[in-house]
Amino acid sequence: MLNNHREGRGEALGGLVTVTASPDGRITGVRLDPGLRFVHVDQMAAAVLTAANAALDDALPDPHADEMARFTGALTEALNHLGRP
Repeated sequence: MLNNHREGRGEALGGLVTVTASPDGRITGVRLDPGLRFVHVDQMAAAVLTAANAALDDALPDPHADEMARFTGALTEALNHLGRP
């Protein structure tokens, strides 16, 4: 997902764990639902890690997005040129 300077969000365990992250790679929030009291601590820790990584993936820009945009632009231009009489 291409994300232009907005907070990212990640969830785990069906939304019992929610994490938000900024585009500069900082975790900005962690929400733990009270329903987690029934979850083993190891599963809870894994869920926090999963949600944090998902939030960071959502917040951080795709390092290849600019390169792909240039490539598809050049390809479109070439195809348009080939289609002209």
